[in-house]
Amino acid sequence: MTPEQKDIIKQLAQMGEVVYVKKDGSRVLLNEEGKVPLQTNADAVFYFLERLDSAMLKLVLDDAHTYQDYDKKVFVKKLSYAFDELLSRGNTYLNRFEGNCTSNVCTNVHCQGFSFVGNSSQDYMDLILEIKNNKVTDIFECSTFINSETDLIKNEKICIDTLEEPF
Repeated sequence: MTPEQKDIIKQLAQMGEVVYVKKDGSRVLLNEEGKVPLQTNADAVFYFLERLDSAMLKLVLDDAHTYQDYDKKVFVKKLSYAFDELLSRGNTYLNRFEGNCTSNVCTNVHCQGFSFVGNSSQDYMDLILEIKNNKVTDIFECSTFINSETDLIKNEKICIDTLEEPF
């Protein structure tokens, strides 16, 4: 990107919300300085989930927490297998759509969560992210998730917990 293009993006970002669409089709929401605003741990977790980046999630998730009842190392490993599956199906990023858990048997009923939907295959993961003080303290899959957007196209569900380990 040329310096002139960067100046134009910065000027546009000062006028309102700007989404920069890269050549690969991935979208990045820019702040007023024309940069990606990752001000909190939760911002970073969302950003790296959407980018299918398990290496960066390993850095930003807290070692002291468990995620889906796994220690961080095991959870990130399982998540990376799910990301690999999504990438192998032609996805380069995930779009995030809000929704809620609708289960009557778990403690997360009505908890807010997100569908992370592949940009190419529309395969998806439904995740509940527990956030306290702008920090993600838990991430887990939801099997009875409903999205706020009713016309959302979701194809095959990719599960973190049930993917066979490759060895």
